[in-house]
Amino acid sequence: MSEIQDTLTSSEQIQLVNGASFFGTSEIAQKNIPRIQMLDGGTGINFEQLFGDIASRAKQGEIGGDTLRNVITNFYEPKKLHDEDSKKLHKFIKEKLQEIIPSMTPPGCYPPGIMLSATWNPEIINKVGHALGQEARAYGINILLGTPNINLHRDIRNGRLFEGYSEDPYLISILAPELVKGLQSEGVGANVKHFAANNQETNRMNINELIPERALFELYFPGFRACVKAGAATVMSAYNRINGIPCTENRSMLHDLLREKWGFDGVVMSDWNAVYHPADALNAGNDLAMPGPIAPDTLENALQNGILSEDALKISSSRIAKLARKYAQKPNGDISVEQTDKTAFDAASEGIILLKNHNNTLPLTHSSKISLFGRHCDDLLTCGEGSAGVITTRNIKMSNALLKRFQSVYLNRYESDTDTLIYVYSTPGQEGNDRYDISISKNELEECKTLLNYADEKNLKKILVLNVSSPIILGGLEDRFDAVFCIFLPGMQGANALSDCLCGKINPSGKLPLTWPAQIEDTPAYLNFPGDGMQVNYGEGIFVGYRWFDARKISPLYPFGHGLSYTAFEISSLTAENNNFTDSVNVTATVKNTGKFDGKTVIQIYISDIYSTLTKPIRELKAFQKVFLSAGEQKNITFTLKRDAFESYDPNIHDFTFEEGFYEISAGLSSRDIQCSCQVYADVTSIYSYGENTSVKTITETPELLKILEKFFKENNLPWSAILTSYQYTPQDTIGMILAQTGCSTENARLLYNEFSKVKKR
Repeated sequence: MSEIQDTLTSSEQIQLVNGASFFGTSEIAQKNIPRIQMLDGGTGINFEQLFGDIASRAKQGEIGGDTLRNVITNFYEPKKLHDEDSKKLHKFIKEKLQEIIPSMTPPGCYPPGIMLSATWNPEIINKVGHALGQEARAYGINILLGTPNINLHRDIRNGRLFEGYSEDPYLISILAPELVKGLQSEGVGANVKHFAANNQETNRMNINELIPERALFELYFPGFRACVKAGAATVMSAYNRINGIPCTENRSMLHDLLREKWGFDGVVMSDWNAVYHPADALNAGNDLAMPGPIAPDTLENALQNGILSEDALKISSSRIAKLARKYAQKPNGDISVEQTDKTAFDAASEGIILLKNHNNTLPLTHSSKISLFGRHCDDLLTCGEGSAGVITTRNIKMSNALLKRFQSVYLNRYESDTDTLIYVYSTPGQEGNDRYDISISKNELEECKTLLNYADEKNLKKILVLNVSSPIILGGLEDRFDAVFCIFLPGMQGANALSDCLCGKINPSGKLPLTWPAQIEDTPAYLNFPGDGMQVNYGEGIFVGYRWFDARKISPLYPFGHGLSYTAFEISSLTAENNNFTDSVNVTATVKNTGKFDGKTVIQIYISDIYSTLTKPIRELKAFQKVFLSAGEQKNITFTLKRDAFESYDPNIHDFTFEEGFYEISAGLSSRDIQCSCQVYADVTSIYSYGENTSVKTITETPELLKILEKFFKENNLPWSAILTSYQYTPQDTIGMILAQTGCSTENARLLYNEFSKVKKR
């Protein structure tokens, strides 16, 4: 036991593993253990949570109460507070806030996970982590929750889809850890959530998800593993059950996998009110139950009755004490508005996606006269609602941004000199609420048609801006627009970034981190979301996102990885340095900017194993790089693909396997824009290698193997009828089983297996 464990009494240990306030842990001053201040989030400081924690700790109000809500909403406009209770609470919170951050600099609002992932740029995400860390330190926040939220985009109807990064586990695993690194370099602890498979809001507390083991390990776990390997200080356990076991009580997940296999040595904290059985959660490896205050009685009784393990309590409390001593620092420094604004601008700039640009409608000239329409056309939706909500005065109005770049801008009206229509379609995203209708509303559809009819009559340019929390079904409207932008929820600098894209100062380079369907019925989980009652079946298995669309030969509206530019790019060749490999292979793509503008694109590398033993997707993303090319410039980009890029999870052996054989490696600009390919051979030995465990079916249907087997049976006078009978009735029998039944000697059998092993898998 450590010194910390030895000096803490059982009462103090219980005090530490139970939250003390809604967003804080207990302080044990006599043991030099400070209080940890936690708060959301990954898009900026959440005032609702901060103010609520300040008020509740001082017994000045309740989280969720009307007075507090009023103060939060109008904090920067106190003149709107008319009742005395609100004025009094506003004065109290303002004074407390000034003690923490004297400058009272408003927090920044940064793009959420889906927008960060659309950048396909790890460096940008690292910088956002730095900015979030700087602001968290200034506000006295020690652990910033949801940094990152990496639950996979299983279904686009998920109310919190915008917080997650992607439908692809590899893209998540490369990008999300950068937020961890950037944040923690500023002395603030990261919090990776929600472990695991928190993919819907409907019945999110205690919903039982039936998920195949292979899907868990190939899709839902990799992002968490990558963040753990990046040094994440904390992991948040989820509300849901996985295959019958609550995540907060899943020892095989929290201990065996997270700690023993991945080496995580930080704190596992529960999602708020996700601990259903306190002793079971602690025994399983859930260190901290949130929120507080939590009475100690339940754990005291469990400890006294032997239900709660003494060792589990000691270890968990020790972890929390260690976390507090490292990260529970006092507020330090101020916020550089210039620096953090630039970070938010760069993230939005790199994440904005040009989905369509018919006849080079864009960029617009500076003399353009724009009519801007839409419910949120001037005040863009910059963030989602709930934990990811940010209240700030730093958001930029769209009209102001456009006026700095174009001749005139009219809000929600046409003028006689209008030459361009920009229609902003906005849909919010909200924690706690999934979406059931992802189609554009009838009212907005009719409004949009009316606007388009006028624009067609006057021969105006028509631009659609999708300010959305997730893909929507447009009902064919996109066909009537000349150009379409997707800006998701772009953060406080979204209007500036979009305006620079519109005028051509910035050449768009964002790429979709998910597949955009033409209709909801095409999606993988259409019939399995959000489930029946308190149970949902992940019947699509590993076929999520583009994996499903490819396997089912369904054309999406916009494919995974899609994103246009004002210039054009071409990948002219893809070559392998070593066509026959065992551990890694290097491939080089030649890419050229064939257009007239400088710009960036993302070279995407996919791997296919069409003739595999396991069922596999048509192709899977396994490498990418965002590159800048001047007009006419050509570059060679080399990627190293290690053996884990070729591995798949086999539930029969409960581990990843690397099968020998030929693989096709492809380079493209999206999952459907594959431009070059090459073939390599993995010269390895696996459980699938031709030999003792090869099935009679495989041998009989593989000409090279069948020829060897026929010769062997003839030379050893073995009954060929054994093979014929097996193929007819039990074709999955292994050749080892058949040889044993025929009385073949072990020595001769080995000779056969050796001959089989010489046959290359196709």
